[in-house]
Amino acid sequence: MKKGYLDDERIILQKRKIGSDAFGIIYLGLLISVLVQQFLLKAPFSQYAAELVIFLAGAVYILVRNILVGNSVFREGGGGQKMVVLNSLVTGTTVAIIATVLNTVNYGVEGMGGAPNIALVALITFACGAILAFIGFEALFLINRKRQQQIEERYGDE
Repeated sequence: MKKGYLDDERIILQKRKIGSDAFGIIYLGLLISVLVQQFLLKAPFSQYAAELVIFLAGAVYILVRNILVGNSVFREGGGGQKMVVLNSLVTGTTVAIIATVLNTVNYGVEGMGGAPNIALVALITFACGAILAFIGFEALFLINRKRQQQIEERYGDE
């Protein structure tokens, strides 16, 4: 019988953490690559389509897999709904900042109609981004909560 080397829990946990960190670095690199090619290099979509598809597939996989196993995607307890609102506001702000800066760089202040119009466009972009993000995050929150309840009913102690 061969004598194999057994890893203890600490080593297994460290290996999983290293793999998770490597995935995070690659995932962030894909996002940066897509954004740089799209906005700065003005590359055609076909040039960065593969990176975008892999990025989106990774996001969907992580989300679906966490929901299926019953992991909380948002905070436990009453803080989950607050996280939905906070994530929506952060997403709306991020979308508004990126879109406003890129449009101002591409079209110039005069091309955008001056500072008041830029502020108005930024406000409308923020509102639209935040509302759409809220709808998406709220749907994920409800699906995640329902799945956690199903698992709790199946495996919960009576």
